[in-house]
Amino acid sequence: MKIQNKFMSLVLIIALIAGFAYAGDVDRAGTTAGVQVQIPVGARTLGMSGSDIAYTGGVDALFWNPAGLSDTKGRFDGLFSAAKNIAGIGTNYFALAFNTGANGVIGVSMKSLSIGEIPITTVNDMDGESGATYSPSFSVIGVSYAKKLTDRINMGFTGKLIYESIPRASATGVAFDFGLQYKNLIDIEGLSLGLAIRNIGTNMQYTGTGLLVSATQGGETYDDYMFHPTSSDQLPASMEMGLSYKPTDMIMVSAVYQSSNSETDYLRVGTELNFGGMGFIRAGYAFQLNAGDVLGYSVYGLTLGAGVSFEINTTTINVDYVYRPAQLLGAENLICLGIGL
Repeated sequence: MKIQNKFMSLVLIIALIAGFAYAGDVDRAGTTAGVQVQIPVGARTLGMSGSDIAYTGGVDALFWNPAGLSDTKGRFDGLFSAAKNIAGIGTNYFALAFNTGANGVIGVSMKSLSIGEIPITTVNDMDGESGATYSPSFSVIGVSYAKKLTDRINMGFTGKLIYESIPRASATGVAFDFGLQYKNLIDIEGLSLGLAIRNIGTNMQYTGTGLLVSATQGGETYDDYMFHPTSSDQLPASMEMGLSYKPTDMIMVSAVYQSSNSETDYLRVGTELNFGGMGFIRAGYAFQLNAGDVLGYSVYGLTLGAGVSFEINTTTINVDYVYRPAQLLGAENLICLGIGL
């Protein structure tokens, strides 16, 4: 018990430091790079508006809290999801988890955006009448490791490679996630604490031949190719701390406070109804906190989800669906297929 008390003190210190370092700032909205790391995946937790980082487990936890990866059931777990986001942008996600037993769980994941074809415009063809197009590339590749430290404490971390490209220019970044879960907090059965610190890493800056311009330096008589500098921007780092409570196997309620360096703070709440492990109904809401710490406007507020789980021989199959309206921007739909052996 003394060891666990010291561990909890360490967790709170880390959370306080991260909270001060990455406090929400509305003036910095839209100033960070690699924002594809913020696009949520994992239908179970998203169905609760991302409010459960304390009980999320298996490959579903890779995005929300890598510590939950240590709760992978069986030897192998796989997940594929496809989402229709706003503005016709699609998000495809694939993840695998390998349970090595006492040595922990290893996970790999890949997320990519499908933006479609964009007309190429130039100074001489501003309307793109040539018919030429290009498709930007936005992707995130992650490698994770998680392990149970005790029967109550899970720990995990993820290393990510973030990549973006347009014709003849690209940007690359490296980021890390760190997560903790503490089950049966203060000896209350079913009460759990989650902590997730995400996207701590390098800045991103575009480079490539597409940024070269032909110009004449002062005092010279000939043109030369010069590099047009681009900004070097931080990644959207965040800190989340949440509580989840399961008084019975049938119901769970959860809440998360999120502080980020790229937007205002959020309070997320949600619930899940579990019908014998075969059917699930989920709902959540995200409240955006303004500078006065008052519940305010949020692009994404209500989230609804449902899922089914069934077994075929030694294989468990999960199918989940999430609906997330985006105020005046339409709605997002996500379908997720999970397979465990």
